[in-house]
Formats: sequence, structure tokens, C-alpha cells
Amino acid sequence: MTHRILVILTFILSTAVFTASAQSLADRAGISNTVGFGPKIGYYNIQDADKGSFYYGVQARFRPGAIVGIEAAIEYSPGQEFGLGSSTVKTSFVPVTLSLLLFAPVSEYFAPYGVAGLGAYFTRYKPSDVLEDLGFESDSDFNLGYHLGFGTEIPFSGNIAMSIDYRFIFLNPNKNEESFEGTSFDGYSISASLLFYF
Repeated sequence: MTHRILVILTFILSTAVFTASAQSLADRAGISNTVGFGPKIGYYNIQDADKGSFYYGVQARFRPGAIVGIEAAIEYSPGQEFGLGSSTVKTSFVPVTLSLLLFAPVSEYFAPYGVAGLGAYFTRYKPSDVLEDLGFESDSDFNLGYHLGFGTEIPFSGNIAMSIDYRFIFLNPNKNEESFEGTSFDGYSISASLLFYF
């Protein structure tokens, strides 16, 4: 896990340094400003959960040029259930993520991108009433993860854009396997956001 995080972090930093000096503000597809902020909504599905759940949050993007962007986001996923025999444990997540975006500015109305990044996930576990009666208590912990994916940003004007993306999420499987007896917290998310650039 630590090796994968170091590889992604090295990739993010080296790419940002290499390309930042080559970018021109005038070439940014459809967007005339560099800093964007706005709401985000999505659907998160964990591989071993009984079903997925919707989440919401806010994100900020910094686009110094046509190719490289940096995104920071904080979200809240209210809960996914894991079946443990005849009982369940409900999880909720508060991820704080930092991502590198590499854009391909196809036109001023369409800018697909690849995304890679790291996340810190505050996770809360709430057992069902049956498990609580058996002595299991609500608990929480802090996990590290990373994500890879792709998406597109669609500008409506020089100041407003919509973003849609798909991400594979890899969430600290070693620690969670100890807690959930082999349960995987890896999954995927589909999200849409509205960005107001200024």
C-alpha cells in the first residue's frame, strides 16, 4: 500500500513540475479563469457492500494552463451496508482527496482528462441492533487510499463548467481485511460537479 502511494505521489509531483512551465493561460479550453469551486454529487459502490450509496460534497480546482489541473475535495457518503451473517454493519465515509488532472483540451467545449490522486478517509462503522445486543459497538477509524480514473469538463462559459468523472477507488485493504474478515473496501464512484471559476 505504501509503495503504491509513493508511486502515485511521485507521478503527480513530477508531472506537475514538468508541464507547468509549458502551459499557456490562453490555451485553457473554454475557461478564462484559473480557480474553480462548486458542489459535487455522486454514487459510490464498494465491491463487497450489499449496495452502493449516493454522496455529496464540495471541490476546488486549480487550472494554471491547458493540460495540468489540481483538485481538492471533501465529501460525505452517508452509508453502505455489509452483510455479516444475518446482521449488517453500516459504514459512512468522509473522504478528503487531492488529485492531479491531466487534460486533453480537444475544443473549447470539451476537455477530457485522466485523474490520479490520494485520499484520507474517516470511516464510521455502525452495527445493526442485533449486533449491538451482542456487545458490538459503533466504531470509527482513519484510512488512506488512492484513486485512478477519467472524466471530462464541459465549459458553459468562461466562468462556469460541468465535470463528470469515473474513478476506481483503492481503500487501504490490509487494515480493513483485519476488521471485516477479508471484506474489500475497493470500489468505484461516478460523480458530477458544477464549477464556478474566478
